[in-house]
Amino acid sequence: MTQHPTPNGDGFLLNAEGVSKHYEGVTALDGVGLHVRPAEIHALLGGNGAGKSTLINILSGLTTPDAGTITFEDQPLELQRPSDALARGINTIHQELSLVPALTTLDNIFLGREVNSRFLGLKVKLDRRHMEERVRTLAAEFGLSQEDLRLPVGEFGALKKRVVEIVKALAFDTRLLILDEPTSGLEEEERLNLFEHMRRLREKGVSLIWVTHHLEELYGLADTATVFRDGRRVGTVGVADTTVDDLLGLMFGIAAGEFGATTNPPALSETDDETGDEVLRLNNVNRSFVLRDISLTVRKGEILGISGLAGAGRTELARAIMGIDKISSGTVHLKGKQVRFRDSSTAYQKGLAMLPEDRKQLGILPELSVAENISISSLDQVSQFGFVLKNKDETNQAETYRRRLGIKTSDVKEKIRNLSGGNQQKAIVARCLNTNPDLLIFDEPTQGIDVSAKVEVHNLIREFTAKGGAAIVIASELAELLELSHRVVVMKKGRLVGSVDNIPHALLSGQFEAVKNRILAISAGRTES
Repeated sequence: MTQHPTPNGDGFLLNAEGVSKHYEGVTALDGVGLHVRPAEIHALLGGNGAGKSTLINILSGLTTPDAGTITFEDQPLELQRPSDALARGINTIHQELSLVPALTTLDNIFLGREVNSRFLGLKVKLDRRHMEERVRTLAAEFGLSQEDLRLPVGEFGALKKRVVEIVKALAFDTRLLILDEPTSGLEEEERLNLFEHMRRLREKGVSLIWVTHHLEELYGLADTATVFRDGRRVGTVGVADTTVDDLLGLMFGIAAGEFGATTNPPALSETDDETGDEVLRLNNVNRSFVLRDISLTVRKGEILGISGLAGAGRTELARAIMGIDKISSGTVHLKGKQVRFRDSSTAYQKGLAMLPEDRKQLGILPELSVAENISISSLDQVSQFGFVLKNKDETNQAETYRRRLGIKTSDVKEKIRNLSGGNQQKAIVARCLNTNPDLLIFDEPTQGIDVSAKVEVHNLIREFTAKGGAAIVIASELAELLELSHRVVVMKKGRLVGSVDNIPHALLSGQFEAVKNRILAISAGRTES
């Protein structure tokens, strides 16, 4: 592995030196540097809390550094607001979605850059026809129809919202495109489509800063990688000259094997598929225009995976089970008794819990502390007489989860909005586990978290089911789903169209590719079983 020396600034599109940023006693960045060449795909790597998002926010005009110098195209880069970054040709796709739910897809894409028709030289009204023609082909490549362009994005799931963000960023000429975990929640075909767009942009002379926790994605695409750890830059390397283990060593300061993180975690053992009594059963569950005749069971000790392409209805099914969306017909049985949840609070009381797909909108309570975000799911554990909060108990409870999940924060009383996205995700996992549920639903549980934390979350899911719990896991990464699940059911257009059983046995006998291809075939409609 060859480390690149710190450059002198000549020939670089972006040259950042000595950049520091502090938040409420926490040092997010400590004199870091980043040097991006023209027409380069430059990966920015690091574990959760390494400082990547803070630097991106600085380059996007969302925050200002406390110290350091940044030049862009050999001119000082001093940004006061996001519009300043756009004006300089810097466009960002943030890990947390930033769309306006009430506006249409088209209006979100052109927000702040609207095209107006003119009369006698004056702007008269929005020229939506011209705007639609400009992005129709690009949108179609990412699965957005002409009808989707005219619908409010608030009607979409998190996956389709992310696609809208990508199209929004690619729709305009830019000199530097920043991608913060752009492939989170995307299907394989959509990932490959995005990668091809990234290559074309590089060929056109555009530079890209690419943040990803999926290190295997880098090879054959990224040119250079800069690694941050604990707010400091620890190295810049040529991707072709390094390995995944080398990068993991830089990211975490230890060899990959020391924390068990690999790009292909070990499959379940033969004993892991032993299941017990029925926990959840759905009989012919329907929700108008969304879910059609869904019947399935989940048992104690079982991890049921749900697969399917974008728009298959996976998240919608999870929401229906939790009582967030009302079913129109069919029955739900929990531990043998028919139930009907009025809302998610009732579901939590009955022994269900859910890690939502959209962390920003449905997960964190940004103005509350980490401890409060964890305890709120089961306040009776940290209160007296049902209404007197015992602060010490709440803090001790949060500290236990902080150590167990490796949540990076200087104090569990810190507001959760100050944590990195990955650490926010781990706090929400802690909130779910805190309810001691019979069934846990994980919707994209490792989205936006680093490889070490991903292994920790996988182990927690396995530990939970090994102790008699039941789990439903929804994941866009098929490899992740197979590594976790005992069974996988496949959804398409709101229906269950097939299933694959005995997955641990299949993986132990070396049939990973065969099982994967079978699920893909079912998803594509080439077989029904």
